[in-house]
Amino acid sequence: MAAERELPDFLRFVPRPIGDWIDMQFVLQEVEQELRSEVLAVGLETMANAHRAIAEGAAKVASILRGVEQKRG
Repeated sequence: MAAERELPDFLRFVPRPIGDWIDMQFVLQEVEQELRSEVLAVGLETMANAHRAIAEGAAKVASILRGVEQKRG
């Protein structure tokens, strides 16, 4: 696709997992079960929100690129 070749490297989509690389099981083993569950739940919600934001941004960029290509085409 011609439009993709025009994008700078930092705008190209490179799929990779996003998350906290700290060994959470080790860190949280000393914490009460209820608090541990809450911390893990918040971490998962944060990850879901980040992925949602990335997906929405990617969809917007795709629609912009399609608009540019349709005007040229």
